Order: sequence, then C-alpha cells, then structure tokens
Amino acid sequence: MKHYEYTMGKDVDLKAEQEKTLQTPVMKANLILKSMYLMMDILYGFKRTLPKFMIIEVLARYPYWAWENGGYKIVTKSHTRRKWATRKESDLALYLIDLGRDAQDNEQWHLMLIQDIMRQKGIRLGWMKKKCIPRLLAGTYYYLTRFMWAMNPTWSFRMNAAFESHAEHEYMKLVKEHPEWEEEVVESGYFQFYPRQSSMANLFRRIGLDERDHMYHSLEAIDKTKT
Repeated sequence: MKHYEYTMGKDVDLKAEQEKTLQTPVMKANLILKSMYLMMDILYGFKRTLPKFMIIEVLARYPYWAWENGGYKIVTKSHTRRKWATRKESDLALYLIDLGRDAQDNEQWHLMLIQDIMRQKGIRLGWMKKKCIPRLLAGTYYYLTRFMWAMNPTWSFRMNAAFESHAEHEYMKLVKEHPEWEEEVVESGYFQFYPRQSSMANLFRRIGLDERDHMYHSLEAIDKTKT
C-alpha cells in the first residue's frame, strides 16, 4: 500500500505547500467531471470567485455520504446472513463509515466558512444561483455518486480523488490571484470548529491542503478495498 503524507492536524508551511501544489499536475478528470467543471464555468463565470468555491463545497460532501452509507450496508449485509461476519468485513465497514463522517464534517466547515466570508464581503447571489442551481447540481451529484458506488466503489474513489485534486489546485491558484489576502485578517464564528488561520490567504491555503488530504484518502481507499 502506498504511503501518503497527510497534513491535517499538523503544523506545516502553508506557503511552501501551496508552491508544492502548483508544481504538481492535476489528476486527470473523467468526462463527468469535465462536464461539471464546464457547467460551473458557464453558470458562475470562468474566473475563480467565492460563489464558485461555494458550489464546489456544496458538491464535495456527497461522495463521502455515499461511502458512509456503503459502510452501513456492509454492516447490515454481513451481520444478517447465516454465517458470522468476518473481521475483514467489519474493518472495511468501519473504515468507510469513519472516512465518510470525518470528510463530510471537514467539507461542511469549508462551505460554512466560505458562506460567512461572502456574507461579510457583501457578495450576494440571485435566487437562481443561490438556491435553484446549487440544489439541482447537488441532487444530481448525490444520485450519481450513489450509483457509481453501487456499480464499482473504485470508480467512485478515483473520480473523487480527481475532483479533490482539482479543488486543491483551484484554491491555491485563487490565493495566488489575491496577494492582498496575505494581510487580510479573517474572523468567523465557525473557527469554533475549524482551525483559525492568521490571514485570508492562509485560510484558503489550509482548505486547499484539506482537499489534497481528501484526494489521498480517496486513493488510499482504492488500496484498502482491494486488499
């Protein structure tokens, strides 16, 4: 099994990690992801803006929801048949449940922080872009991720790894496009749940690193489910 260098909960040089990301190629996206990125560009503009990252975070939780549910299905299936459940089945189920829960929590704090920053900056969206389109995209992505998991978990893990790789690079590019954020202090009540950062730039660098960690989790999940 490959070794992945996770950064969550560690004291890392955020600027150095940003440069590391920018020097690393983005994972290749499949046709589904390419279509989704194009749709977001058309609907929310081709520039990197906070509303686009809000949409990314709205969608980001759903694969982990599918994996968590997949873990519970393994529990139900393995513990309701005639022969006893194996430790291997239980370990896999618990791994998927824990991974799904933790990642969903992390992605939801990203979403809530971005929404709070948009509120503070007075960035408002119309009814269509704030309510209708996000819910439509979320519903579609929810059923798509559940379907992919049911057909082949590896497809779901691999697509999510590519999605998170894209998000990681987009966050780091967003910070590079806003040098003024280096001196901008950010405050939010959601820092009760998410690590407080010294500047707006470092907040989005940290979120970008979270996405890298999620990419690694997705790749690691491929290895774990094959063993």
